[in-house]
Amino acid sequence: MQPKSAHMPQLLLLPVEIQEAILAQVDSRASLASLARVCRHLQPLAERLLYQSVYLRNGGGETFAHAIDRAPERATHVRELLVHYHYVDVPDEEDYYPLYAESLAPTIERLVNLKSLVVKGLEYDAPRDDDDDILGGYERVIEEAKKWDHLFMQSAVSGSRILPSLTKCVLVMDDLDRSRELWDFDLRANVMIHPHLRDLTIVGASISSLLSLVTSPRSTALENLVLECCCVSPEGIRDIFSTPRGLKHFTLKGAPWTDKPSYFPGDRQTYIDVVSVQADSLATLDMDFPPGLASNPALDFRALQHLQELTVDPVALRGDGDLDPRDKLDLLRSPDLKCQLPPSIQRLVFFEYYEGKVPDLHTLLLVYNWISQGSLPNLRSITIRSGRSSADTILNRVFGDIGGRTFYEAFQTVGVELRVESALLSTKAGYQLFDCSSCGVCWRIPGFTSFPTW
Repeated sequence: MQPKSAHMPQLLLLPVEIQEAILAQVDSRASLASLARVCRHLQPLAERLLYQSVYLRNGGGETFAHAIDRAPERATHVRELLVHYHYVDVPDEEDYYPLYAESLAPTIERLVNLKSLVVKGLEYDAPRDDDDDILGGYERVIEEAKKWDHLFMQSAVSGSRILPSLTKCVLVMDDLDRSRELWDFDLRANVMIHPHLRDLTIVGASISSLLSLVTSPRSTALENLVLECCCVSPEGIRDIFSTPRGLKHFTLKGAPWTDKPSYFPGDRQTYIDVVSVQADSLATLDMDFPPGLASNPALDFRALQHLQELTVDPVALRGDGDLDPRDKLDLLRSPDLKCQLPPSIQRLVFFEYYEGKVPDLHTLLLVYNWISQGSLPNLRSITIRSGRSSADTILNRVFGDIGGRTFYEAFQTVGVELRVESALLSTKAGYQLFDCSSCGVCWRIPGFTSFPTW
């Protein structure tokens, strides 16, 4: 009688590591799924690969939860979970909706090896007879959000096995649609207290004072925070910044798409002041303000003593409207224009959100003045991102001093590299999630250059 191994396919006689390496070359998830169904020997390896990255579209949440219930070991395979829910027009909305991503919380808490969680959720629900007269169906959103908050509260308990491996999270909890209000981050704010999360992106949210946060100050591992097209109060930033031990990178970028933001940026310096809570660690800052007052003073960044890279609209450094000094003082030579950047700055990046036909290079004269005063000893490069002007138009423009030098030549003489990068205009560029035309939002709304000063 032949040994049992003589009747086995050669693949099954190879070491497990080689079998897994071979299966990893299979591009088709459908083929791997078929293999897992028909081959008992290869099912564990095929499922390990299948469940490493899970992508859930509308209706996929229940199927995924059922699959984990049937075989709990599958939960240990998941490293990346992407939830991609959208509103779609269906004949019977009461049967189809709601599709709350928060409903997945009991399943997500079992994913002990999950490293990356990306959620494009949906708050929509069909009107129902028992809806609250004031809140309507939103009362169900509030109840579902409690599951999410509970999930992250559990993760913060000492010794918890809830999401112990999570390091990255992206939250877009409703459709990015100008006909809808921004979603409420305050209802899900306890994501901030996860002890191991290092990278957090929030898109299209309204963020006020986060009274629900329950954690010790400066106790989390968060290093990179990105707020895209959010409506944020200074108190919201203050509360968010109170939790990380040492935030290194912060991006506040893009205008909210509502035509009347809840938190009107009257005093822009207030936002810089609350950011300075993390001054002892913050290394890069990408700071943008949506259209607000017609005249704004220059921002003072000197409190950010360890800041190495700043990305900002150039007028933020000199002021705009009636507070722009270019018609009153010599930007290139005036000793009265004191530097409001910390000496630690090594790289400046300028991006005009409303770029004219001719690039605004006035701030470059001001920065050159500060360099000449000895205020920026560590500055090594300035990058201009332009959607309209070529590198030649900017770099070879006459600098304005007696020698007739170009801007590029002038900055070369003081040891600063002047660069130009091609970029899309702010009405075309923005945040994009997935390869989905409905999951993107621009930095600026076409036609909106200012908001009323109500």
